[in-house]
Amino acid sequence: MNSHASKHLFFVRHGQASFGEANYDNLSQQGWQQSEVLGQALQKNHQNFQKIFSGPHQRHFQTFQGIEKGYGEKMSSCETIQGFAENQLMEIAMYFIPKMLNSDLPAQTIFKQMPIENRDGEFLKLFQQVAKKWMKNELDLSEKKFESYPDFLSRIQQTISYLDSVTDSGDNVLIVTSGGTITAVYALATQCSDEEILKLNFGIKNVSVTDFNYYNNTLDLKNFNKSYLPKELETYI
Repeated sequence: MNSHASKHLFFVRHGQASFGEANYDNLSQQGWQQSEVLGQALQKNHQNFQKIFSGPHQRHFQTFQGIEKGYGEKMSSCETIQGFAENQLMEIAMYFIPKMLNSDLPAQTIFKQMPIENRDGEFLKLFQQVAKKWMKNELDLSEKKFESYPDFLSRIQQTISYLDSVTDSGDNVLIVTSGGTITAVYALATQCSDEEILKLNFGIKNVSVTDFNYYNNTLDLKNFNKSYLPKELETYI
């Protein structure tokens, strides 16, 4: 690979979102702080970007705003790319969990009725069960027209091809998106198993950086899930 001609793609997971609130797609106060700290670290390391993109969710663009504030100077304009939207796994889980439990209640009600000390563990266990079935194409997604796992991977591959078409050789490219999208890019780069992807999906830290060299339609992983935050600021939501 001619590294001088390759593009360097920096994927950043959004800052901590508002899990448990009416609108998840909104940075928490800590999420804003995380984003600014990352921006400060990028400035300290003299890291510049010729092109910047974000997925379409509010938490993606808010994270870019926080990064730019922490960076301390105007960065390249941020273009929204629909193809870097998160997968629908959360919506799929909330739809199928009641069916798995033979309940007519919405998933949120089911979890609210559980003892608070058991809530997170039970949700994670059931979410993982749905995720495995989704990745193995074992769910009937037709009623709600949910996106399948193969279609999700295909979308990410097509979006990377689009990214290639609008950037130049040698560019440093910043992309702010979600954990599922980043693990999909990782899967395309490494051809790892579905089981490994599932484990990785729950371990990506907020505002961590995963970066690749991209050359001749090939992704070469350089760093995965690298955090620039002090330990007390690290979260996974």
